[in-house]
Amino acid sequence: MEKELVEEEKVKDLEKDDKKNKKAKKLPKEISQEILKKMFKDLLKAVGIMLYFIILNLAYSTIKQERLVGDIEIFAGAFLVVGIVFLERAYKKDSGSIALTGIEFLVLSLHSLSIMHIITLFKYDFRFYLLTSSYIFSIYYVLKAILLYTKGRKAYLDSLSDISEIVKKDEPIKKEAKKRND
Repeated sequence: MEKELVEEEKVKDLEKDDKKNKKAKKLPKEISQEILKKMFKDLLKAVGIMLYFIILNLAYSTIKQERLVGDIEIFAGAFLVVGIVFLERAYKKDSGSIALTGIEFLVLSLHSLSIMHIITLFKYDFRFYLLTSSYIFSIYYVLKAILLYTKGRKAYLDSLSDISEIVKKDEPIKKEAKKRND
């Protein structure tokens, strides 16, 4: 009977420890909200790019090809300007995330300019090519959102640990050997 009570107490202690560990690993609300905001922005970019490709698909079936080429060039120019503005802002603020957004807009601009050339060169179907392009951009942004979440969670969990402070590599003080006077 006493053994059963002791075992029940041990089980309860282990359950308490598990609950404490789960609470410690859970992200605080402020940090979680920051990470979710970044993820939401990236997912909004993915939706915007998909809408852009959907509009191009719809325009392909309704307007003449010369006008479509002109519209694609206008969109590419707009993406180029937005990308350059983001790169300038990133330079002023010394921000890597803003610079990455600028580079993403530049890539989208280059892709938009190359759409008609690649379709004519490799004889692809316009709609299939745009559908594939939208999937590729969307997959990129979803993977980026997952990476942001994982990186933010890891940074938070690393901040909980004080091992890095304990294991600091302080160089020992070098003492010179002295001769004894015998």
